[in-house]
Amino acid sequence: MKHVEPDYDKTVFVPYMSDHCVAIAAGMVAHGIPSAVMPPPDDESLALGLDVCRGRECLPCFTTTGDMLRLARQPDFDPEKSQILMVTSCGPCRFGQYIPMQRALLNAQGASAVEFIAPSAQNNYEGFGKKPMQLRLLIWQGIVAIDLLIKLLHCYRPYELETGVVDRVYQECLDEIRLAVEAGGGRRLVAAMQGIAEQFAGLPVDFSEQRPRIGLVGEIYLRLNSYSNQEIIRQVEAAGGEVHMATMAEWLYYINWGVRALTHLFAAYVPFFLANLTDRYQRRWERKLARPVAHLLEFPLESTTEALLAGLAPYYEPYLATEAVLTMGKAIEWAHHGFAGILNVMPFTC
Repeated sequence: MKHVEPDYDKTVFVPYMSDHCVAIAAGMVAHGIPSAVMPPPDDESLALGLDVCRGRECLPCFTTTGDMLRLARQPDFDPEKSQILMVTSCGPCRFGQYIPMQRALLNAQGASAVEFIAPSAQNNYEGFGKKPMQLRLLIWQGIVAIDLLIKLLHCYRPYELETGVVDRVYQECLDEIRLAVEAGGGRRLVAAMQGIAEQFAGLPVDFSEQRPRIGLVGEIYLRLNSYSNQEIIRQVEAAGGEVHMATMAEWLYYINWGVRALTHLFAAYVPFFLANLTDRYQRRWERKLARPVAHLLEFPLESTTEALLAGLAPYYEPYLATEAVLTMGKAIEWAHHGFAGILNVMPFTC
């Protein structure tokens, strides 16, 4: 499918996978691109997706398709003034076929004027808009900040003394991150993280007895989307556990690692150099944003992709790629840290 650039006179809608979508939309707003995050999937959107699909597709296909159809059926939705951001890829996963199918289904709904903006994992999500590199790096900052906020949520909520207080503070902090990204990120986002650290440090919690640590790995959409995984994190917490979830940043580091590996293999020196610069930038900003909250977290920084794959190598060939290598690599790492168990969530028919 032909890649379409944002139209600054149209609204770019971002399908909700997780709260990281807030950073994506905020980054676009900072660059003058009108943007909004679609509501999270629910029973209505799942039913819409199931109704138009064949039933052999994976769960994320049902929910994302249903989310788009639900949006298209809203009385105030204008296809002529709308674009949808839907990242894509190629390879063994059905994900690479989502957009052609969703395009056909929207056409059938009378929304043929809606355009898709489709950054691909194959080019490391190179970006879009008038300043694609700056936008991509700003979105990276926001994603890291939200990863850290989610870590704080999962660290503190199992130990809260007032039910609901951590969720409330989390939502307030998520909005602070959104505002900081919309304002351009950078030092504003670091300042927001400092404020977030103060808010979490002051929460009424009891850490006197540590719960069993459970690692959550698996397919990225399902583990991050609480509707699709049936609130599995809250279920573990209700059963007495503390969940550590693989992050969005882990996936983006892995995509960049893949670009570096391929460009090195084929002696494509310019993209190899750019991919290495990107990795250095990403690591530098991860450290900057993690510094204010590092004392509150057991694992504030992400392990390198190289470290995860080195731990996996005795059991599985890392160059076979796909999400499986991250799932197994992270599970092995957490086992070495003494975790009590691993939850691996995958979509049915994946």
